[in-house]
Amino acid sequence: MSTKSNPEMSKDIRLLEDLFEYIIPKYLEAHDIMISMLDFPVTEDIRVADLGCGFGELSGRLLEMLPTATVFGLDKEKRILKRAKEKLGRFGDRFKGLQCNLNLSAWAAGLSPLNAVVSSFTLDYLTLDRHREIISDIYGALNHGGRFVSCEFFIPADEHVSTIFHDLEIRYIQSSLQRGEVTKEQIDLLSQSTILRQKHHICRVDTKIEWLHSAGFKRIDVPWRFLNLAVVSAVR
Repeated sequence: MSTKSNPEMSKDIRLLEDLFEYIIPKYLEAHDIMISMLDFPVTEDIRVADLGCGFGELSGRLLEMLPTATVFGLDKEKRILKRAKEKLGRFGDRFKGLQCNLNLSAWAAGLSPLNAVVSSFTLDYLTLDRHREIISDIYGALNHGGRFVSCEFFIPADEHVSTIFHDLEIRYIQSSLQRGEVTKEQIDLLSQSTILRQKHHICRVDTKIEWLHSAGFKRIDVPWRFLNLAVVSAVR
């Protein structure tokens, strides 16, 4: 079982950090695809915003893969952002953690022009209206040729897909329990987390593609999909 968390952090935050990859199937694989879509030369000084950066998993991998990039990690949870800054301190000022509310368009103030915007398991916490608005915010913050890549939960056209995903989640957690990666007590505590229990506002993939088209994005694609999860990519 992981012991990587800071013992001074609150219990629910420690659990989230330690267990996130064990409760979402294909979590790391989705990040692999997102990173692969950022087709920038490794020597290019690019600016990337990570919306809802959480504990900095995706930001950290971006900083490793793009050694001259600057990543702006944005999150509204002060405790989580503090942990991200601790974990990514080895990158110095290449990681800039910023506390902000993505419900407000002011998140982009001072950041543009950006070469890329990424977001992992965050935008489906916004209302559908705000999700559509933030796509326009992102378009305005990107420079010409800039790329937007996100991964969220989506509503499938066939509801049976959701049933399969739910059953898989249960088996995934059970396998983690059997391997000793997590304990039942941890899962029970995690299920009570106020952060995880925030309301989701989930749309269809084709709805999001329509929003991207309306905002002006081009080369819109879905390079990866697994049941209810999908990575969507678009270029300004």
